[in-house]
Parts: sequence; structure tokens; C-alpha cells
Amino acid sequence: MKKILLFIFLVIGLSSAWAQTPAAKREVIGRDIGQLKGIKLSGRITDEITGDALVGATVRIPELDLTRITDDNGSFELEVSRAEYTLEFRYVGYETKIYPITAVGDARITIKMLQEDFTLDDVVIYGSDPEKNIKSTNMGAVTLSVNTMRELPPFMGEIDIVRSLATLPGVSQVGEASSGLNVRGGGVDQNLIQFAGAPIYNPSHMFGLFTAFNPDMVNDVTLYKAVVPARFGGRSSAILDILPKAGSVDKWGGELMASNFSGKLSLNGPLIKDKVSILGGFRISYINWLLQSLSNTTLNNSNANFYDGNVVISAPLSENNEFTYSYYTSYDDFAFASDTTISWQNNAHSLQWKSKLSDKLKLEALGFYSLYDYGIFNQSGLNNFEINSDIKDMGGRAFLNYALSPTQSFTFGAEYKQVAIQPGELVPTGTSEDVLPKKVQNEFGQEAAAHFQHELELGEKIGLSYGLRYDLYQYLGARTVRTYQEGSPVSDGSAIGETNYAADEVIQTYDGLAPRASFRYSFNKASSVKLGYNKMYQFIHLISNTATIAPSDVWKLSDGFLKPQIADQFSLGYYNNFKGNIFETSIEVYYKDLQNVVEYKDGANLILQNHLETELIPAQGQSYGMELYVKKNLGTLTGWISYTYSRSLRRVITPFEEENINNGAWYASNFDKPHDLTLIGNYKVSTNTSISATFAYSTGRPITFPEAKFDFSGNNLAYFKDRNQQRLPDFHRLDFSVNFKLKGEGKFFDGDWTFSVLNVYGRKNPFSIFFDDAPQQPPQAFRLALLGIPLPSLSYAISF
Repeated sequence: MKKILLFIFLVIGLSSAWAQTPAAKREVIGRDIGQLKGIKLSGRITDEITGDALVGATVRIPELDLTRITDDNGSFELEVSRAEYTLEFRYVGYETKIYPITAVGDARITIKMLQEDFTLDDVVIYGSDPEKNIKSTNMGAVTLSVNTMRELPPFMGEIDIVRSLATLPGVSQVGEASSGLNVRGGGVDQNLIQFAGAPIYNPSHMFGLFTAFNPDMVNDVTLYKAVVPARFGGRSSAILDILPKAGSVDKWGGELMASNFSGKLSLNGPLIKDKVSILGGFRISYINWLLQSLSNTTLNNSNANFYDGNVVISAPLSENNEFTYSYYTSYDDFAFASDTTISWQNNAHSLQWKSKLSDKLKLEALGFYSLYDYGIFNQSGLNNFEINSDIKDMGGRAFLNYALSPTQSFTFGAEYKQVAIQPGELVPTGTSEDVLPKKVQNEFGQEAAAHFQHELELGEKIGLSYGLRYDLYQYLGARTVRTYQEGSPVSDGSAIGETNYAADEVIQTYDGLAPRASFRYSFNKASSVKLGYNKMYQFIHLISNTATIAPSDVWKLSDGFLKPQIADQFSLGYYNNFKGNIFETSIEVYYKDLQNVVEYKDGANLILQNHLETELIPAQGQSYGMELYVKKNLGTLTGWISYTYSRSLRRVITPFEEENINNGAWYASNFDKPHDLTLIGNYKVSTNTSISATFAYSTGRPITFPEAKFDFSGNNLAYFKDRNQQRLPDFHRLDFSVNFKLKGEGKFFDGDWTFSVLNVYGRKNPFSIFFDDAPQQPPQAFRLALLGIPLPSLSYAISF
């Protein structure tokens, strides 16, 4: 009983165990030319079965107290003198590898590591430097490997990348089935999400019920929420960088998973042995049986479908050059009550080249093309219609990294992209003449940037990283732009003229400098304090009156009326590890100032609006908070606890009193949730069995209730006064899962059975609130719960 209580409430983190590695024979490496110092040892660490690069693996030389972490290609470099050493290679969930060597000259080695079975030994294998959170100058940068995410209860039978990140402090979602992330008080559009370097505009399936990324295709994900490296830009809140796996260059293999909601298959292997590999994956849903079993007749007559697919071709043509091509696609359609279908699709291509130009200089270049297509199709009868929209985003970037010394490096580069938006086109498809065609003007823009970053260590106690990014944005024709009367609100009634711009003609230009800096002072090997500043510009905006991404939302470029969003963030953090890095703890505080945040006027019409400037209004924004994090990395019982207190506020003050919101006072944003708590536990019952649970609690998000109703031409209309002055009920939920690993011993497939229960105690957390008329009363609010009952799932996964 004691262990069960600890399992639910104890503060904890991912665990593994030391593998028992037999003594290995010492090997002489390098060409002996009498070299005594400056011997360079380089190499790459991969999964022995799949050939995947192990990103963030630890390479250690105990004799020198020297530790290195592999990069996103699984590569590492060491500089040693002529002597005998014992190399130690560690990665979470893998057997430790001990490699005794005698270094006599420059050499390159390849290390292949095997996944291990979890044991009950009270020891941990770290998947990265266990002191990285203390020594690194990267504030707010969090990397999660797929192995780490496997420790969480699966969502509907499988790993959910976005929900895994939402368990971290400062990261949240507005509720169940929510698309995207809210990071430190930012909106979902204020995050740049990129897969293999290509931007993704909608990261969800089924309105957020599933994440649109197949975890079998993902190597790791990194979220930058505080000080963002200067090579990233274009969003004002956070960067989510998702790196795909690479296939094996040695042999063919794959994975197959089936659950009661979805299924997926992946295959990988060599196209040219030891030279070129391919990885392909496909995932599809069959969730309609669940909709058809519901008692709600509207949902009972609805249909939902989604799929996603990936292809990754990796060509490490030499030790110094590697090319990677990635293709990603996802598709959704939801037919509501069989008459209206909503669909959306992502397609993204990227081609990356990594080159080691010298021992100290590396080049990385990438080109990408991304298409997001979304639409609404009505087939209710005579008035059939469809509304189509899309976003095209294409460009390239390149940067050089120069390692001046093991403690100092420079990164500098540039990028360019073009964005084209078709905001919406209404096309009648029925026989009635009541529906007229309408097309909103297309939008065109281009962005360019140049940046540099300098990272250095000043002794063992002080670390410094600073950078500067210059952003240039231009809003382009062809377009017809209105002119409005000065001294009057921007509205249809104040329009006094129009100006026509030709294709590619510059309509509006914005630019700015975006400095970033972070400073670290280490009190000792177990504790440090960090200070950071970050400035970001954002030139594209999600126009929506909802708190999450929906296919009916409109993306809008900055123009002469809608200025770029500008965010200035200040962060301060204290980090302390205990008991030999068994426990990690941190506390961070931050303040973020936002300019030109998009808000909409009262009664705004955002659908097929050719002049959105008449419906929108600029706002000030601010967010601040405190984040607590405690993680346990060791033992049979592991996990973590994260707590965030934060506020996300908006204020609208204009020269025109009728446009002010809440009389110019600060009010809560749509995703303001002051308290957010997550408890995660994972208990290793035996070598092959584990139990995990997640409990989440958060304050209900703000909402606007009608205060009265009035009669207008025989219709009862609701009267709304101040915005976001009420809240939904608080959110809380417990999820639970059990995982069984089956070992085939070479006779059968290895397999994992996972049984999970979502919403264990059947909490009716509101997905949305709707209002209905009541006699002699204001309109009454009713709660729509998407997951109002416990939802069990069962999945079986095999590797071959």
C-alpha cells in the first residue's frame, strides 16, 4: 500500500539500470606516427538493431573527467594525449558500453548500442550528461527522447508527443482534445513547430484528440521556451523542433502497432548497404466505432478519419558529408452529422546537408516546402458549398559552426522564406442560387534573417551565451489595399479609397534586431543560477476567437494595419541536483512583455472577411509566472512533479472609446490558467512489467458569459458585457497504464502489450460551453464534456 501511495504522489523521473558489462580487451586505435598530444578521436553512436543515431548519448573518459554529448547526428569528438583510456558510452534505456583503448593517433570509431531490459537495480543510466541542467547555459531548453515519453501513460493506445511536453512546467493546453501548446502565457500560433526543419501549421488529428506526429518516426523533440538560439525566429513564444529518425544502413526491420483506436506500421533498412537508408511509416485511425457507440445522436451519425505518413532517406556518403530527405503528410476529415465535413492536411518536404569542413568548422544547410490545406464542405441539400483555404511556406537556411576551442564556439548563418496564403474561397456546389461565390484576396510575404551566436565557458563556474538576429519582413502584392479616414475607427464606414499594388510590389516593410543572451554561474557541480533575456518577432498571426487551432481559423500576415508581434522575455532560474544527480530540482521565474497582440472587436465577423483590419484591434500583452520542477532519476519508482503559477493578460486601449475592451483594463487571455500541476509516476514491477500514472490539475480557462438577453425584431439575443470575466470549472484527470514486455528469444516477435485507462474516475471536464435560452432568465450555460467517462485502450506493438 505504501508503494502505491508513493507511486501516485511521490516526486519522480525516468529510470533505467546499469548493464553488467564484461571486461573488454584493450584496443589500440589510430595510426601510430609518434604523436604525443592533440590526438583527435571522433565517432558516431547508433542503435545496433535499427541503426538510428542516438542523440544526447553520453561519452565519458573517467581518467580525464571528460564528458561529451552526441549531437543530432549521434556524433562526438574528443581530444586526448597518447595514453590508455577507458571510454564509457551511456544512453537511457540502453546497455552501458565500456571500451578500453590505447590512443596512439587520430581515429574515428563507430559504437553500436543495444536496448536493455529494465532491471530493479537502484542505479540509473543517464541519456544525457546528468549535470547538463546545471552546466548548460540554455535556459528553458527541454529535450525529450521517445524513450522518455514511453514512460508516460499512452493517450488512446500510443505515445503523444504534444501531451508529453504539456507535462512540463510552463507548458499547458487549454483542455482536453486541444490542438497545440500554450507556452509561458503564449497562444498556440506563437509557437513555431517544425518537423525535420519544415514548419507545420496544424499539429493535430481530430481537433487535438491525437497528435499528428507518429512517434515511431521521431528521434527526439526539443522545446525552447526561454532563451531561444539566434538561428530560430518567426514566432514570439516558443520553438518546437522535432527531429526524425534515420533508417538502418545494415539490415531491414520494422515495427507494427495495433490498438482499439488506430494502427501503424514502419519499415526501415538499407537502399545501398552501409551508404543509404530509408525509413517509412504510416498510421491510420478506425475510431468511428466509438462515435457510433455514443448515445448522442449527432455524434452517433458523425464520421472521423485521419492518417499520416513519413519517408526519411538518409545518405551518410562519407565521414564528413550526410544528406537527409524527409517527407511528412497528414490528413483529417470529420463529417458532422453527415452533412458538413471539415478537413485539413499537412504536406512537408525538407532536404538537409551536413558537412564537416574541417576539424573545427561545420556547415548545415536545409531547404523546405510546406503546404497546409484546410476546408469546409457542406452537403445539406440545395445550398451545398465548400470553403477552401491554404498556406504555402517555402525557403532555406544555412549556418556555420566554428569551434574555436572546447570551451568556445561561434555560430553564424542566414535564412530566407516566402509565404503565400489563400485565406478563403467560397464555391457553391449545389443547384440553389442563394449561395454566391466569394474569394478573399490572397496574401504574400517574404522574410529574411541573419544571425550569430557566441558560446563560451569562463572557467568552471561561469558560462555565457549571447547572440543577435536581424529580421526583415516585406508584405507583397498583388493586392488592393483600402485607405481609411484619419481620426476615425477603421471600419467599412470609414473607408475612403483604395490602392492597387502589382505582383511582388512591396506594400509594407518591417525589420528589427532580436538579441538573446543567457548567463550561468555554478556554485558547485550540483547547483547553479541562470539569467536570460530573449527578444522575438512574429509576422504571421492566427485570427480566431477560440483558444485552440481549428480548421475554420484564418492565418493572416502582418500588413500596414496589423503590425508584427514583438516579445521581450526575462528569465531567472536556480537549479540544484541532489544525491549524485538522483534528484533534479529547479525553480524559474519569468516576465514576458508582448506588443501588437491580435484581438478582435466585439461582434467581429472573421469568416471570409476581405478586410480583416476592420474586425481586429491591436492589444498589449503580458505574462509572468513561477515554475517548479522536481524529478527523480533513480530506482524502481521514478517520475516528476511540475507546478506552474502564471498569468497571461491582455489590454486594449485605443483613441476610440467604443473600441476599448473592458474599459481599457487588463483582462485574462483565453488561455490564462493561474495554477497548473502535473504528477507523474512510473513503477517497475519486474523486468518486463511497469505501471505508470499521470495526474493533472489546472484552473479552468476564462470564458465570457452573457449577462442578459433582449428582444430584437422578435428574436431573443444575448447581451455580453466584459470579456473573459468568468471561468470554466477546474480541470483535473487521472490516467493509468500497465505495460508488459514479451521477449521472443529469437523464436517469435518481441512484443509490448499496453493497457491504459484515460480519465480513470470519469471526470466531466468541459470541452466547450454552449448557451441555451431559458424563460425569464439570461441564457443558461451548459457543459459539453468530450471524455466524460473512463476510456480504456489496449495496444500491442511488435518489432521485427
